[in-house]
Amino acid sequence: MDPRKQRSRDRLYAAALALAADQPISSLTVTQLADAAGVHRSTFYEHADSPAGLVEAALTAELDVLRSDLMKDGADAATAVATVTEGVLHHILRHIDIYRRELADGGGALHAMLSRHFRGTTESLLGRGRIAIPVSVSGASAGSVADAAARFLADGTVGIIDGWLRHPSPRVDDFLRIYFALLPDWWPHRPEA
Repeated sequence: MDPRKQRSRDRLYAAALALAADQPISSLTVTQLADAAGVHRSTFYEHADSPAGLVEAALTAELDVLRSDLMKDGADAATAVATVTEGVLHHILRHIDIYRRELADGGGALHAMLSRHFRGTTESLLGRGRIAIPVSVSGASAGSVADAAARFLADGTVGIIDGWLRHPSPRVDDFLRIYFALLPDWWPHRPEA
């Protein structure tokens, strides 16, 4: 991406996150976001097709950096999983006003976005041979079981995040204690000390 286009995208992302922290994503308008970013409406459409799409893209961009760092890290699978999960939680706390409002009770687009992120991380780790799903199911292919496991873990994790955000002052350590206790034995996880 050329530097000018990247600057516009970065300004749009910052405006989207700032405005979404103060008001529901569904109430954001293209004009409002373009004005806040100091760009023309046509520039907005070069980066997103809707205000909700722009907010999701801005959040996803941060999550993608976490996943990229994880893939570079040579840590064992349990440490890698714990590290990326903790990173996502800190990301959520940085944008707590958005996630609290938009994720509540299954929160549509953000629930799906976070689930895709966790599922994508699992798929990347599987694809790179850093983890394996040591579960076999009669009549089901290993690929089907791996896909089901990735979806089960992703949606379960987002459900726990939704509950965690209902606490007045959510703490990462509190989440991780519950999360590690609930993870299936076959999934790599770092036991709490």
